[in-house]
Amino acid sequence: MSAPGPFLALSNGDAEANNILLHDSGPAEARLIDFEFAGCTHALTDAVCLYVPGPAWLTVGNPSTTGLADEYRHALALGIPEAEDDRRYGDGLAAACASWALVRLQRFALLDARSQGDHSRLQLIATLEAAADTAQTCRALPHLTTWIRRIATVLRHRWPDADQDFADSASFPPYRARH
Repeated sequence: MSAPGPFLALSNGDAEANNILLHDSGPAEARLIDFEFAGCTHALTDAVCLYVPGPAWLTVGNPSTTGLADEYRHALALGIPEAEDDRRYGDGLAAACASWALVRLQRFALLDARSQGDHSRLQLIATLEAAADTAQTCRALPHLTTWIRRIATVLRHRWPDADQDFADSASFPPYRARH
């Protein structure tokens, strides 16, 4: 992530669903907002929000089944042709998602002190598992992926109230805000 090579790009630094405004005319009229973290970074850090829940606790579903993953990659490849290389793209995407999950894991002590049923615990487990799923799909970072899955399992045991099936689309539909 620290040496993005051709994937170096200008980013608003906070590409989340709640930082994009859409006009009634459709997605062609989308505008990014919230530039307080703007700067040049690895372009695939902006794709993390498609795969891993963000701080607003939005579940994201599977962008590969909706076509969103292909749309993002195609748009990125228009400016960064190296995005067409499966290995480079997969390694970068897996690293970006794992990096985000590890940043969120730093909140463990805070979340551990919260009361049973706090949704932030669910979010952390969902974040870890989504990052591991993305890395596994990309066939990248196998040892780190195993470690992330182990941490998620430990947290499911430590927080029995957060031991839920996130694949159940009825309970966790994509892009639904959590309280």
